[in-house]
Amino acid sequence: MTEKIVKGGFRATLALIIAIIALIFSIISYQRTGGMVGVSDEIKALQEKTDVLKKETIQQMEKLEQKTKKLTKETGEALEKLGKTLKFEDVQQKK
Repeated sequence: MTEKIVKGGFRATLALIIAIIALIFSIISYQRTGGMVGVSDEIKALQEKTDVLKKETIQQMEKLEQKTKKLTKETGEALEKLGKTLKFEDVQQKK
């Protein structure tokens, strides 16, 4: 009977042990950083911030719209007065 000599058996076993240790370290690191739980919490926080920003933007747009309406009304009134004044002066010049 002939014996089969396995070459590299020690090196392969050592590589496997190192790979398993590296895998364990990576799992521990992933769990320490929060894993998927941390990501979902961050997503929720970002969604809440987005909702707050939407509400603030809506409020600012409403304020801007009110100011624009007020300025438009004031501008219209000023133009009306100017038109009446010009008509009055034009009538007086024709006399």
